[in-house]
Amino acid sequence: MGRTVVALLLVGAIAAPSPAVDGMAPKPGEAKPYLNPGVGIDEKVGEQIPLDLVFADETGKDITLRECIGGKPTILVMAYYRCPMNCTDVLNGLVDALRAMPSEMSVGGAFNVVTVSFDPKEAAGLALEKKKSYLAAYGRPNAEAGWHFLTGKIGNTPRQKNETILQLTDAVGFRFVYDQVFKEYDHATGVIVLTPEGKVARYFYGIKYDGEYRVPGGSTTLRLSLVEASEGKVGSLLDRLILRCYRFDHLERKYSLNIMLVVRAAGVLTVLGLGTMVGFFLIRDRRRARAGVSAGGGDETTGRPADRPAEGVT
Repeated sequence: MGRTVVALLLVGAIAAPSPAVDGMAPKPGEAKPYLNPGVGIDEKVGEQIPLDLVFADETGKDITLRECIGGKPTILVMAYYRCPMNCTDVLNGLVDALRAMPSEMSVGGAFNVVTVSFDPKEAAGLALEKKKSYLAAYGRPNAEAGWHFLTGKIGNTPRQKNETILQLTDAVGFRFVYDQVFKEYDHATGVIVLTPEGKVARYFYGIKYDGEYRVPGGSTTLRLSLVEASEGKVGSLLDRLILRCYRFDHLERKYSLNIMLVVRAAGVLTVLGLGTMVGFFLIRDRRRARAGVSAGGGDETTGRPADRPAEGVT
């Protein structure tokens, strides 16, 4: 009963009016504008990624995106392993965010991470080095099976690898350009949250993902987005209560208050409040009655004066 009351009180507190609902929330986060028009991210929330695309894992074995996701919410990172700056910043920022999550929200358990190189010239050796480095930085057990570092399929030509890579980048709206002068890729920075079915759920831009992130209608976090992508099947009780109260409306592209849940919660809280008041008054009246009986020497069970022996009778 105690846990139920606490949960309901949390719902009531969360359901209270907040800036995310009354229009006072900060402006939604947007993708960084790039000088090159060929670089950026075109959001494709709700789109299905091609799960049967075959890549090479960090050991050189063929693996599909379906196998990597494994029926769990997944963070997709588009990067290339020889990137001198941005990709490293993205992965470092992701590790910081993952380490800040509670133990029940860990890679390989509640969700998976898939890092895919969009450089068709990179091979499994580089991927393995990156995996070892970031698993060590993450430092949690059982993450090895849940964090994949992929490159183009072994045996395919760079052109064939590039075709496979482009099918994935097109599906998630990730646009990049190879700079012939600097011999580097010009690309956007961010990570993408996928549902267990491989549909795009959320984009997080920049290189930091361990705080609140502004979205249309309010804010969210990487952790809550993973819980949301899993339809509440992972995460803590509080995470689930928050997502029950505020659901992201992909049609309107903003968070909206779950009115029916709030009304029901308010009704339950009202009943609990009335019950508590009635119980309080009943207990108070009973205590007063007992106190009065004790002071008057009455019988506690009947409230009448207790029988006393007549004078001179022992």
